[in-house]
Amino acid sequence: MKMKSIAIGILTVLITTTVIAQKTPGTANLRDGKVLFMESNPATQYRHIGTINCGLMSPDKFDLMMDHMIKRVAKEMLDVEYDALIFRPGTAFCKADVIQFYKDPKAKRKKPKKGEEISVDPTYQMSETVGRNGLNLFIENNPSTEYTLLGKVELPTNFRSSEYEELIKEMVRVSRKAYPDLNGIVFVSGTELRKANVIKLKE
Repeated sequence: MKMKSIAIGILTVLITTTVIAQKTPGTANLRDGKVLFMESNPATQYRHIGTINCGLMSPDKFDLMMDHMIKRVAKEMLDVEYDALIFRPGTAFCKADVIQFYKDPKAKRKKPKKGEEISVDPTYQMSETVGRNGLNLFIENNPSTEYTLLGKVELPTNFRSSEYEELIKEMVRVSRKAYPDLNGIVFVSGTELRKANVIKLKE
């Protein structure tokens, strides 16, 4: 009976950890007026328009890769109106679903003037992390729930790989080693995935 209770307790902990990793809310970043979802899904209803793949000569720099994928949509899906890209996990940001959010038919649409920053409905940026091995990875995304900052980390200077999946795996390794109690990693924008804030999300 005692062993059975221990087994149930362990199972409960595992289930709880998985749910937290899959359902942590965040606010996804914008790029050229489009919402980017990485290691996360939209929290707002949407319709799927199509899927886009990166080109044969895709960039090996993260920021350039995002621009590349947005340009791919413009090239492959001419005159298609869309709101966001959902990058599929494990594809090195080389595959993304093109989506459009359901809009209020009564809402007035305002075209931005030349040079004016494109604004979007804030609900379009609401995200939910999908979780990876029990961790919440926030890439071009920021947690919108309460958390504690455990510390800041960056990849070793001798880590030379520019492969996106390798960068993420190494960041997870470095973060776990420095802060074993973590349950979230927030990658710092503009650092090519080489710097991050390690956090503990409130349960």
